[in-house]
Parts: sequence; structure tokens; C-alpha cells
Amino acid sequence: MIQDVVWDVSIVLMGSRAAVFVGVAAGAQVPLANYGPAIARAYRLRVWLFALAMIVLVGANYRTLGEMPYVSNLTEPSAVAVKRVDATGEQWAWTVTPNTFHVGQTVEFYVTSKDVNHGFGLYDPEMHIVAQTQAMPGFTNVLRYTFTEPGTYQVLCLEYCGLAHHEMKTEINVAAR
Repeated sequence: MIQDVVWDVSIVLMGSRAAVFVGVAAGAQVPLANYGPAIARAYRLRVWLFALAMIVLVGANYRTLGEMPYVSNLTEPSAVAVKRVDATGEQWAWTVTPNTFHVGQTVEFYVTSKDVNHGFGLYDPEMHIVAQTQAMPGFTNVLRYTFTEPGTYQVLCLEYCGLAHHEMKTEINVAAR
């Protein structure tokens, strides 16, 4: 999967950059005897603070980068029935079929484009964005979403695609169970 390759390459590049930085820092000799005991203590403290910062940042990166980009779980078996929805963008309209669902229903939007890149933005009835992905010609992105509220959802284009970009929208209706 491409996301695993990106993750592995990112780790290798971050590790090599950190190794170069540590090597340069370790090779820099500061003649502390010329500056007195206060400066020597400050430099030793700086080394420990740098090491602590590296540990915290590496831990934070390890914890958060594994979640990005959104790792697909489409290959895992699911106990939830998922409905397939085809969403196609073209200047300046969305075709979403089907476009009527129920609260609690999980759908997979198979999003593509016929012409240029578009941004598929799904907004809840209060116009808060709840999900988004890219629509690209010759490629299909799969976006999984579970509807939690009834109402009329909007699909808007998030990528400037031409003069009538602002008109590129459609509605999805979600009924209560």
C-alpha cells in the first residue's frame, strides 16, 4: 500500500536528518574552560535539554504520524453493512448516486473526476465539514463516512476548478430511522 511506503520513507528521511544533526552537534567542540563554570554548566544543560526535546519530538512523531494520512481499513472485515456511493465531479457539477441515506448508515464514497482535480467536501446540515477527499481524473479515492444526524448534507468543491467553481454543489438527504 502506498501509505506504508510513504511512512517508511518518512521515517528513514527523518532518522537520517536527525543523525546528521546529532553528528554535527557532537563534533562541535566548545572550549568551555575559556568561559568559566557558569557557561560550562549552561552548555551541559543545553545538551540535556536537547536530548529531552529529541525524545519528546520523536515520541510525538511516532504517535501521530502513524495516523496520517488516513489509513484505510477497507481490507478489514466489517460487521457494519456499507453502502457504495459513486461520486463523480466534472466542471461544474457533482453526480452522487445514490443520494438518500438513513442515520447510522455507513457509506463508502467512490470519488473520481471526469476532467480536472476537484475537492469533495461533505458538510452536515449546519454546514460543518465532516469529511473530504480529492476527486482526480483517472483515479478513485474511497471515503468512508457514517451519517449521525438527519437532514440535508451538502457536497461542495474544495479545489478551485474554474469560473463556476462556486456553483459546484449537490445535496444528500439523510432520513431518521
